[in-house]
Amino acid sequence: MKVSKQIVTDVLVIGGGAAGMRAALAAAEAGSAVLLVNKGPVARSGITLTAAGGMQAPFHPDDSPELFFQDTVKFGYELGDQNLIKVLAEDACARALDAERFGARIVRDTAGNFAIGRFPGQCRPRNIFFQGGGVGLASALARACRNHPHIELKDDFFVTGLIKGSDGQPAVAGAVGLDLRTGEFTLLKAKAVVLATGGCQWLWEVNDCPTDATGDGIIYAYRAGGELVDMEMVLFYPSVIVWPPSLKGAFVHYEFLDAAILDGNVYDKDGNAVLPKPLPVRDEAMRLMALAIREGRGTARGGLLWYVGDSPKGEEAVRKRLSTAQYQYLQAHGVDPAKEKVEVAPGAHYLMGGIFIDEQCRTTIAGLFATPECAGNFDGANRLAGSGLTATQVFGAKAGEAAHAWAAAMEGVDVDPASLEAETARVACRIGACSPQSRIADLRDRLRHAVQQYAGVAREAAGLKRLLSVVDEVEDELAQVRVPDIVVFNQPLMDVLQLANMCEIARLVAGSALMREESRGHHFRSDFPRQDDANWLKHTVAVKGETGPRFGVRPVIRL
Repeated sequence: MKVSKQIVTDVLVIGGGAAGMRAALAAAEAGSAVLLVNKGPVARSGITLTAAGGMQAPFHPDDSPELFFQDTVKFGYELGDQNLIKVLAEDACARALDAERFGARIVRDTAGNFAIGRFPGQCRPRNIFFQGGGVGLASALARACRNHPHIELKDDFFVTGLIKGSDGQPAVAGAVGLDLRTGEFTLLKAKAVVLATGGCQWLWEVNDCPTDATGDGIIYAYRAGGELVDMEMVLFYPSVIVWPPSLKGAFVHYEFLDAAILDGNVYDKDGNAVLPKPLPVRDEAMRLMALAIREGRGTARGGLLWYVGDSPKGEEAVRKRLSTAQYQYLQAHGVDPAKEKVEVAPGAHYLMGGIFIDEQCRTTIAGLFATPECAGNFDGANRLAGSGLTATQVFGAKAGEAAHAWAAAMEGVDVDPASLEAETARVACRIGACSPQSRIADLRDRLRHAVQQYAGVAREAAGLKRLLSVVDEVEDELAQVRVPDIVVFNQPLMDVLQLANMCEIARLVAGSALMREESRGHHFRSDFPRQDDANWLKHTVAVKGETGPRFGVRPVIRL
């Protein structure tokens, strides 16, 4: 395998979700030529499509950016960097209006004002809602990108890694990857690179995300020498469907259980309510549900029963709330959530850790920028409902603007030949005498099962060490796997490379979780069950060393 094509651009955006498209639009509107690549179809793959459509923005007359800031700091257990939280709170409303400018539709009340909801952890009503949810937002941004003369979108392009700049150049000078449609191994030269590849939730067996959430961008930055923070902080959504199999991985809204919405609850197998009133924030709800399951109060399939069928709001209110495409999908598969109990359990929903960035979305690598969800130091130990889409728009715009400014200051870019040769060789060595495809699947299943078992809702030292052993075993076996040299859509090669990324992510999650000897937010150590502000009100840090990750700490940025 060798590079057969080269594309040159000002700003390269890797990832075609809401954050990546917003970054592309910001850079292009500032004057940069932008290439956005995505390993699936833009706006028809990725994590954005699973978003329910809520976006936190302080439009309510009784709300303010200051209150938004305070809530985010408090319910992130003071682990989020406050310079980033300040940007999030101050820019949220403007970025929501930008989304409307790009064609997204925000739900309005009968008076024509934004319909604003209040979810757990918000001191004021703060969530606005996009029509069509994440799909509606992504579709609007994609249309805006396709209509912009300075943006080129490239679907089905799998980036394998970043490429370093030559002497005297920025540390990152582009990327290399496989055009799945043509089979061309392509060099993408760029003055600035934005990572917007999302999280790694598919690493867990129980999750509510698509199978492409494998942590690629995080590993690209890590291999290039970037600093990662808080990789132990994974948000487990309380109500991910575990039965029937046809719906496994979908979710029903835990927020709908709030007394102000549908006033439902989660019940154990004997009909006892699991969650108190008022409805707790997500990390508290997740722990209570996980405890009930561990105590044997769950169903035979390890779930609990989400139910709103007896809502005091009445059947009409329930039907109206459950009228979206998401719930129509459940009904099409034989489950009517307005009448039936839905079997759920906590599942991996969002990565709060990731690449360290500053308020301009600059990483610790010159020329490389990143956006949440693959960037990771603003949520802290918990994310309030609606902040995910807010982050895509606020930090996507920041990353695009900063990448443009960086690119505009450069005359050109040259890649380091040794870096390109090393990445090409790393990919090429996977091609050879074909191993059974089932072997890749078996290794992936073994890794995901171990991550679920040992780095799920409850962790402890012995289990995390066992996970690290499993990662070593899977990596050793994966090194022997070879795939065929398929020209177009080489899925086996993509599977092997993604599994290699997942192994490295699992090692980083386990190592960071071992280091944080306390419980905080969604990180629960059963052997260290208490929050320890005296010793652990700080970030865990991971950087690539010569023989593996090196772990450390860095202070939380406070204002």
